[in-house]
Amino acid sequence: MAGLDSESNWLFLNDDRQTAKNHKTACYSKIKIAMKIYLIVLLFLLSNSMVYSQQMDSVVVSPEMLSKAKEFELAKYDISRASKYIIYLPMNYSKFLFTEDDKDLFYTLRDTMIERIDLVYTVFRRSESFDQVKLNKERYEIFQAFFPQAFNNNLIDWNLMAQNGTMDYDEAQTYFHGFVIYLKPHRVTTKNGITISTAMDTRVDEPETRVLETNEEVAQIKTLLNKSTVTKIIQDTTYSKIRKRFWTGLYLSKNKAGRKKGKRFKTVGRKRPKEYRFKEIREMKITEREVPDLDAAIEPEKVIAEMTDDSVVYSVLNRTLGRWEDHVVVQDVTGSMHPYLTQTLLFLRGHIKKNTTEKFVFFNDGDHKPDGPLGYSGGCYYTSADNVDEIQEMAFEAMRNGKGGKAPENDVEAILYGVKKFPNCKGIVLIADNFSRIRDFRLIPRLMKLGKPVRVVVCGIAKGDVINLDYIYLARYTKGSLHTINEDITDLSEKEEGSAFKVGSQYFKIEKNAIKLIHQSKSKHYDRY
Repeated sequence: MAGLDSESNWLFLNDDRQTAKNHKTACYSKIKIAMKIYLIVLLFLLSNSMVYSQQMDSVVVSPEMLSKAKEFELAKYDISRASKYIIYLPMNYSKFLFTEDDKDLFYTLRDTMIERIDLVYTVFRRSESFDQVKLNKERYEIFQAFFPQAFNNNLIDWNLMAQNGTMDYDEAQTYFHGFVIYLKPHRVTTKNGITISTAMDTRVDEPETRVLETNEEVAQIKTLLNKSTVTKIIQDTTYSKIRKRFWTGLYLSKNKAGRKKGKRFKTVGRKRPKEYRFKEIREMKITEREVPDLDAAIEPEKVIAEMTDDSVVYSVLNRTLGRWEDHVVVQDVTGSMHPYLTQTLLFLRGHIKKNTTEKFVFFNDGDHKPDGPLGYSGGCYYTSADNVDEIQEMAFEAMRNGKGGKAPENDVEAILYGVKKFPNCKGIVLIADNFSRIRDFRLIPRLMKLGKPVRVVVCGIAKGDVINLDYIYLARYTKGSLHTINEDITDLSEKEEGSAFKVGSQYFKIEKNAIKLIHQSKSKHYDRY
């Protein structure tokens, strides 16, 4: 029996080991399957992200298109202006080569917002067979090889500047030939506090012109808000009914029997109590309160004009009042955006009771560590309030905690943050800087899955000017819309393959789901010469 028991125990132990082994094998198989599924999903998401990233980084303008653009003729291109916002890249007459220093320069300009690039040459021809268009195309191709980022951007104003001031070969060689790059001023104001938004504004070169610190921007916002907030004291009269006891002028009987019989006396008697009754009377009460004095206050438009000539935020919010019910307002408060925060707060002061949204997110692209990992940069602040002062202080906190960084911003991360904080919202109102690219656009598949339309209020452009292609993509992919000071563009998601359309002053075409620039109307308000 003992032997049998030992043998049985051994058999049972062996079975248990085999079962455990089979269970372990099954677990490993399940883990492998799960890992495969995870990798497939991950690869799918990465491939989607890469598709959108490639579309964003695809060539928007081609050397061929630029070389065939209309020339602007002038006697002689003026290169006398010395400015840190202008870069002159000279080349020899009819020849063009970049130096090693030029290559280093292009590297530093990768994340710099460029406003304008001029290709300058003379119209003098030594040969009848000379092909200026072909030469221009070759120059643009060399430029693209060294600085491809410029061709992935629809915001740059490209110009062919043809000098016709001489028909003499020797004199023509003394004229400037080459590229001139204009950098867009960032966070720059005049001594009077007016924001300078273009390098074509020569005030940007004045010694008094400066870059504002964040605390100065906050102080400027408060000053302008105070100008629009004139109050007066008014009196409110209210009436209420109260129950008041009064003496009838009579006296009651001193004993219960007499009082029961209703005996009353006009004279005072020993121990006769006075007769009191109650009645309702109307009482008037006057209170004082402080209210906005709309007649004495400066009009919001005039207040805005003291800071910027672009009142797009105030205009769009007024124009769309009541249409964006239960949307989250997501606003960029990085450097140079303080004129637009001023407009948001001005609008709220006049419409907070009528406003249908109380949800706000302010972002600064990463607090003290700007340009962080995609989706994890931070620097997003939210509030849910119907009190302007509370909203204002949260915006100022976001501004103060921002520490600068490169021009591209974490717009998509801020939008995702807003949806996370307010998951039941119907959509997003993004108040964005037209001259900052979206650096985390590869996160767009996450946003698309949420089904929240993004209404982009585009800041920093003039009437009929160019709109950042990043925001055109964002509105299209989220079935949202674009809004400028005069225009609401709501049908971008309906554009099909091969269709052409106009946004601002530019014409685009959908090619393999990518948006290509095909033509630009020259509508800039400044003098090109």
